[in-house]
Amino acid sequence: MKTSHCRCHNRIFFNNSVCVGCKAVLGRCVSCGNLSSFSKGSESLNCDQCGSLCYRCVNQVHAVCNSFTVSPDSLCRWCGFTTIIPDLSQPNVKHRWAALETAKRQLLVQLEQLKLPPFVADLQTTHPLRFKFLAETMDVNGDTQNVTTGHEDGLIVIDLQEADSVYRESLRVRLGEPQRTLVGHMRHEIGHYVDWCFASRVALKEYHELFGDPLYVDYEQAMKSYYANGVSFDWSASYVSQYATMHPWEDFAETVNVYLDIMAIASTANDQRRANFDLSPKADAKVLVNEVLKIVVEVSEYNFDLGLQPLLPEKLSIAVLNKLCYVHALRTI
Repeated sequence: MKTSHCRCHNRIFFNNSVCVGCKAVLGRCVSCGNLSSFSKGSESLNCDQCGSLCYRCVNQVHAVCNSFTVSPDSLCRWCGFTTIIPDLSQPNVKHRWAALETAKRQLLVQLEQLKLPPFVADLQTTHPLRFKFLAETMDVNGDTQNVTTGHEDGLIVIDLQEADSVYRESLRVRLGEPQRTLVGHMRHEIGHYVDWCFASRVALKEYHELFGDPLYVDYEQAMKSYYANGVSFDWSASYVSQYATMHPWEDFAETVNVYLDIMAIASTANDQRRANFDLSPKADAKVLVNEVLKIVVEVSEYNFDLGLQPLLPEKLSIAVLNKLCYVHALRTI
């Protein structure tokens, strides 16, 4: 992710709220969208980058946000996407909610920078994106009511337990997944949103050619078959992940997930002055992906040194590259 600098020239990172050097207030300005230091005024703060009058997002009182708004006593634009938060009176909730908000903010900042839905035309009006962060509850009979992470008609629901690293890792191992992260969940579910509100409406013919027609494949049956029978040994020739083989909807969502992973790595490489990638919609997507994969190979070796998982697949098939090019091309529509 892109970093910035405090007025004292110290580096500002994504979640910083106080400068370790000069103790200045830090955060993200809603007016210019940048990480910045803020100077104190009489009743508000001034963004040191754009000079705007700013007020703390009301969620800062819960230490789950470091963003600033243009109006007092209001949510920042990123927190405003969340319509339901978990019950904060319950134990171990606040820090899990904070982790979810951080991953969601990371996703939304990236989508806005790439000009992908919901930051396209008036999509947030016609096809609004919303989030619910829910914890399991118990009904009047004492039965546990579980939460299912997923997307439906613009609403992304995330199970609060996913913010528990022990729970998430145990589930990753049980399901045989190479990675399971909060931002990964966000990027996958936003793939379903992009499918629903945009891709399947503006580029349907190409969608069907690459991913298939999802309406011709019964989702429930496909899911049962996937978990009962697994995948063929040569799945990587056509799909970016094993889960992508289950159904065209999951294939598209997984492809969006990896595209956003790749663009995040490219953006960070540029920010750290390790590369000078063209991240514009007009960039050659295949060239960009293959250049980023060189970084993936290097970092995966560092991860191996520390006993960590590979960053991403170190090689992608032509079929997968074509699918990634399709997602990239959506930015030009």
